[in-house]
Amino acid sequence: MNAWKIAWFEYRRRIRSKWFIIGTFGMPILILGISLGTGYMAGSGAGIETKNFGLIDESAFYGEQLSLVLDKRFADKETPPFRIAVSRGSFESLQPQFDELVNEKTLDGYFVIPYDFISNPVLRNYSRSSSTFRSTDVIESELKELLIKEKAISLQLSDDVLDEIFFDVDVAHFDIGSSEERETEELIADYIAPFIFMFLLFLGIFTGGQLLLRAVLEERSSRVIEVLLSTVSYNELMGGKILGLGLLGLTQSAIYLIGAFFAGSYYDLSIITPAIGLLYFTYFILGYLLYAGIYIGVGALFDSEQEAQQAIQIITFIAIIPMVLWTMVIENPNSTLVNVLSYIPLVTPFFMMIKIAVGETSIFQILTTIIVMIISVYGSIRMAAKVFRTGILLYGKRITLPEILRWIKA
Repeated sequence: MNAWKIAWFEYRRRIRSKWFIIGTFGMPILILGISLGTGYMAGSGAGIETKNFGLIDESAFYGEQLSLVLDKRFADKETPPFRIAVSRGSFESLQPQFDELVNEKTLDGYFVIPYDFISNPVLRNYSRSSSTFRSTDVIESELKELLIKEKAISLQLSDDVLDEIFFDVDVAHFDIGSSEERETEELIADYIAPFIFMFLLFLGIFTGGQLLLRAVLEERSSRVIEVLLSTVSYNELMGGKILGLGLLGLTQSAIYLIGAFFAGSYYDLSIITPAIGLLYFTYFILGYLLYAGIYIGVGALFDSEQEAQQAIQIITFIAIIPMVLWTMVIENPNSTLVNVLSYIPLVTPFFMMIKIAVGETSIFQILTTIIVMIISVYGSIRMAAKVFRTGILLYGKRITLPEILRWIKA
């Protein structure tokens, strides 16, 4: 009973906080603003630096043709990605001059078209950094088109023949058993949705964990914990805090999922299904309880938040792995690596949420990972309880790893 009172107190105190409201509603607005802002900047060309390249044209033909094609390609851009200054001559005679221009940073680099380019189509690039690497793709593509046209002329092929030979293939996407073509927006939403679910899971679990850590450290440093332990047991206090902040995380996640459901309904996108919603909350509860045991155990060992955050860093780094690998998981959900990582408790909820959202998992894998998580939660909470009971009232003493292991074994 006391644990539920503590849980309700923690929940009510936190949910009324202006920072919870700002964080809950401000985070999606911030993420949306950053996404739209970066998308606008990428589309508008803001932040693009025009690079200046030189071109030594030994063929005395392709350089000028390339320059004309690129001018036409970037004619509607206020800030073109790069400009090319063409010089005819041999590489041996012009190399010292161009090297000096690159070293002086007048040029970002230069290209060399050899005299036998039509029979040996190798474009050489000299630059001082790898920032010019992407520019070579555009130049390579345009030069390839010029070579095709030149060879077509030598073979006396008309433009109509070239149009018959070179054409684009469009791909139409359909769901199994459906005759209605899927829209591009729907395909993009399906691709991004697994990351969104994983990110919301990560946000909810670690927000609750950080609040739990901070609450324990605050009450420990102010000696309030001694007053509380005079009226309730260690297990009731720890359980109440874990439950209260867990309910806070569930509330936050429910708000996000409801918002995502209505947003998907507005755009006629079925992002969230009842099965995905149920499994999301299942993995959230298990993931939160696992990390809650770790966070509350760490909070009982240190006097300052700085020391506690340093101790928890390695756990945070491990949990970030799914964020780094999420595209690989979406594209290879049943690879051996992904399946192995899905059974590592610290990252199981995040990897499984991606696989579930993609639709590439099995009931067997869902059940076995849930069992693995339940066992891990039991071990985490049990060890946390032993550490919490012994370490919470130890002040000013640097606790060693052998001592912690002795408490756990006791």
